[in-house]
Amino acid sequence: MKNLLICHGDGDGIIGAAVVIKDFNLKINETEIVITQPFLLDKVKVSDDVMAIFVVDIAVNNRDIDMTINFIRENETQIVSWVDHHQGTGILEKLLGITLMFDDREPSCPSLLKNAGFKMSDDWLKAANACDRPTDFPATELSERYNKAFKVSLIEAQDGNRTAIEQVQRAFLLELLNKEKSELITDYGQRYQPILEATQKAAESFVKLVPGVGIVTLGNEKVDKTALCTEGYKKFPIVVVRFHSLENGEPMTMVATNNKELNLVTLFGLPSGPPFRINLPGSLFKNKLIIIDKFS
Repeated sequence: MKNLLICHGDGDGIIGAAVVIKDFNLKINETEIVITQPFLLDKVKVSDDVMAIFVVDIAVNNRDIDMTINFIRENETQIVSWVDHHQGTGILEKLLGITLMFDDREPSCPSLLKNAGFKMSDDWLKAANACDRPTDFPATELSERYNKAFKVSLIEAQDGNRTAIEQVQRAFLLELLNKEKSELITDYGQRYQPILEATQKAAESFVKLVPGVGIVTLGNEKVDKTALCTEGYKKFPIVVVRFHSLENGEPMTMVATNNKELNLVTLFGLPSGPPFRINLPGSLFKNKLIIIDKFS
């Protein structure tokens, strides 16, 4: 008999997972932890001995809503808590009932949990908000510590080290729970500077797609895409970054904005996601035409 905790791998998701583990008093040796993406939820295998499932920061899969719904239906008797703050997650309310903790007005899952009475330090809360909403909340020592290490692990994954990302994610989770700095996180973070320099150089390649929209296509550049968008906002309120997915190598198009009045999820007719940043899978050329149509 064991627990299963599923969380997103960004700072918001991992800090939220740490809060849930502490509040529900989950024992690490009795809890399987799966760190994943919303569109990979159907890859999570729930073994017969799992009695309780906790889900943190996993939005509705906007590529395939039925996949999320099917996961819930297949495991509804074991799901104890599902925590999320992304737009569109509310459609799960009928399926999950009181086990769903949802508010898309919250900047992060820890913020949602804090308002629900869960205990956490201010450092955790501020770091989670900064990780998920970097244009709205200032970076903190903790958010920078994780984000730098995480970005380096993404680059290592591009270079063939497919275990780097999960190693960093799990090391950060254990660091939070054990209150002891991870040597792995420290080591990875110290290797961030070349990535920052490459990001700043890539930002110089933004060109106007249509008025108010800048676009850049990444080749083999090893960059921090979040920082790249922040640099892009200095020239354009809306930025488009074309790249290839680490998960499956498929072409992806990121659209991001610092315009608080613009909801990209609604504009592109997606069922879920953060309103300020979306990823469109599929043909880069096709997505470029869609974006031109939306903003022309």
